[in-house]
Amino acid sequence: MINADVFFVFYLIVWGFIGTSRGWVREVVVTFSMLFALFIYSLPQFVQIMDPLWKTEDTVWRFIWRAAPFLLIAFFGYLSPIVARGRFQAGASRFEYGLLSFLVGAFNGYLLFSALAFWAKQAGLLDGQYANLFTPPPNGWDKFFFIESAAPVVFSGSLLIFVLIVIFLFVIVVLI
Repeated sequence: MINADVFFVFYLIVWGFIGTSRGWVREVVVTFSMLFALFIYSLPQFVQIMDPLWKTEDTVWRFIWRAAPFLLIAFFGYLSPIVARGRFQAGASRFEYGLLSFLVGAFNGYLLFSALAFWAKQAGLLDGQYANLFTPPPNGWDKFFFIESAAPVVFSGSLLIFVLIVIFLFVIVVLI
C-alpha cells in the first residue's frame, strides 16, 4: 500500500516540474480551464444531466462519470498553444521564471488531484474494493487534506466566480 500523503505530494512535485517545462504562461491557461471545469460542475443544468450517471451502483463507473468531463476539459487546457512566451521571458531571470512555472504547475496538480481524490471519496472508491491501494490517513479519508480542502470544496460559489473572472481578465489583458 502507498501512503496517500506521500502519493499526492509526489504528484504535486511532478506537476510542478511539468509546469517548469511548459512555462507559467501556458500553465495559467490550464489553471483557467480547470477552474472553468469546476464552474461547469457548479451549474444546476450540468448536475441535472449528470445526476443519473453519478448515482450508478458501480463505484468505478460513478467515479469515471464524475471525473471524465473534468479530465477532458483539463486535457484540452494542456493542449493550449504558446501564447506569448518571448514577452515574459525577457523581463525575469531564468530562476524566477522557473520558480513561477513550478508554483503554477504545482497549483494545477493540486486542482487536478484534489478534485480526483474528492470525487473518488464521493463515489465510494476509497472505502470500497479499492481501499487497499492507499494507506488511509490516521484521521480517516474525511480529514485528509486533499479531500477536506479539495478544489471542488474550496473553489465553489461566489469565490469560484470571482477567481474565474480574475484569471479570465488576466489571460485577456496580460497574455493576449
